[in-house]
Amino acid sequence: MKASFLQSDNGNYSSARLMFVVGICWSILFTTTGAFILKWTPGEIIAVFSAISAVFVALKLGQKPMENKEILPKE
Repeated sequence: MKASFLQSDNGNYSSARLMFVVGICWSILFTTTGAFILKWTPGEIIAVFSAISAVFVALKLGQKPMENKEILPKE
């Protein structure tokens, strides 16, 4: 059986991966719309896309370390 793109290695669906894909698509759409309708300069386009997409990239990069933290027993 072929694994889906939105599934983790263990077979569970990843909500962070879904948020990343939707967020990056939304960032591209928002930036493209602003570029054509609001006539943004290239610097503004880069700044807006970087600011919006950085949130989703940070979420995805921070997901693995947060999932791998083991809860230590209290002594």
